[in-house]
Amino acid sequence: MTGNAVRPTYWLAGLGLVWLAAGLTIAQADEQTMPVSVPPVALQSPSPDINGLVEAVYPAPLPDITGLTVVASQTPGHDQNLADALRLLLQTNANTPGQSRAEIAETNGLERFYASRAYAPLFIHSQGLTPAGQGVVKRLGLAVEDGLTVPHSLLSVVKSVTKPEAGLELAVARAAILYAREARGSRIDPTRLSKSLTPKLDIPDADTVLRLLVASNDSNSALQGFNPQHKGYIALRNKLSEWRDSTASLAETHTSRKGETATAYPLDTAEFLSNMERWRWLPVDAGQSRIEVNIPEYTLRLYEQGSLKHTGRVVVGKTNTQTPIFSSVMDHLVINPSWGVPASILKNEFLPKLATDPDYAERHGYQVIRNKDERIVGIRQPPGERNALGFIKFMFPNEHAVYLHDTPQRNLFAREERAFSHGCVRVDQPFALANVLLSAMGYDEAKLKALIGKGEKTIQLHNRLPVHLTYFTLRVDDEGHIQRFADIYGHDQKLRTALMASSNKMASLR
Repeated sequence: MTGNAVRPTYWLAGLGLVWLAAGLTIAQADEQTMPVSVPPVALQSPSPDINGLVEAVYPAPLPDITGLTVVASQTPGHDQNLADALRLLLQTNANTPGQSRAEIAETNGLERFYASRAYAPLFIHSQGLTPAGQGVVKRLGLAVEDGLTVPHSLLSVVKSVTKPEAGLELAVARAAILYAREARGSRIDPTRLSKSLTPKLDIPDADTVLRLLVASNDSNSALQGFNPQHKGYIALRNKLSEWRDSTASLAETHTSRKGETATAYPLDTAEFLSNMERWRWLPVDAGQSRIEVNIPEYTLRLYEQGSLKHTGRVVVGKTNTQTPIFSSVMDHLVINPSWGVPASILKNEFLPKLATDPDYAERHGYQVIRNKDERIVGIRQPPGERNALGFIKFMFPNEHAVYLHDTPQRNLFAREERAFSHGCVRVDQPFALANVLLSAMGYDEAKLKALIGKGEKTIQLHNRLPVHLTYFTLRVDDEGHIQRFADIYGHDQKLRTALMASSNKMASLR
């Protein structure tokens, strides 16, 4: 389930304060305004307006968050008056008319959680904040470290309160839930930015978040743990902190693939944040053994138990036939594959040519498949040197029908910019890649190449392998240097716009 922060207003019972919950409950994806589509752009200096806006909605952490005394955690059954007030407030919220489906789900999750502990508060006691409450408030104050937009309103509330009441308990709980959901990517629905962005987000529900905080001795660390723990994300977050602490830009002179020296334009906050957000699109467990394809980098990497075993160049989709961004699992390879021409290519390329030249397909080595009425229902390219898939393809089920494959167009790998395909990913060293994948199964590169020309052969992988097609325009290399790649599909610009819209909505409701 995905969603974004929205609209209703929560009254903090007994505090005489309005809790503006633009950031405290989760909206349906259709309540988000669709960002304006921005065409692909080459590397250029970002707009100073964007820099100013981003900095304005990502304030520095508040230095003092000890508005209330920290007291020992309380077990269910203690402070019955506070428990009774909390139960009444939850019941009142549950009966509030006009709630959205997402709001109802969150309210029900809160009710289940607190009912399971006899409505004993987790974050407050009549004398002050519990350690769990203090940890949550501390993490909210540090949300900027991970580029999150959880409002600082709660911190102001806590600093002004002298006697905690049930409304504050729910405010802290809702803020913790919002933080966890934002950390897992709830701010943006990628599918609304582009039909080629289809990651499966893992957004936790209210009950899951709160139960994790109960089980943890450190609610600050537990909440922070909802952010990506991938090595690439952590390196980028650390670079963001370094950049913010520095008066000079981290941008350095870099060497292009052609060996030419060029000066990079200065980095900006939005560039970090859009790339950090895309790390939230990967599964929590991306796999110690996995394949990563970074589309703007035109590069594939294969890891085994965390160690890099193979790196290769790739050709990706053109701007009008983009390679999609998603994760799946590779389960088999095919040697000497045939190629069934996809419906889109059949309609847009083959049928117009066949209309003027009926022998076009056969003359180019394709087999035309007709039904009993002699209507063309498909075109197939048999295995061979001219096959568009080359001699091997790597298969992982997905809704886009894309995969990794060899290609007869070897000359394209020598180019620096390599966006030429219809959406699939062409790999430069397919048999070297297959050798790593299948070595434990008794295959080596020579044995695999010996199968060429001997008919189509499917090889099932003994160990299925996660595959992640990603889109990172900033990457921190093993030496700790930032690598920057062109926003070839314009995804960076669209995501910046969407994050800015989300941030400005939060800022306007503080």
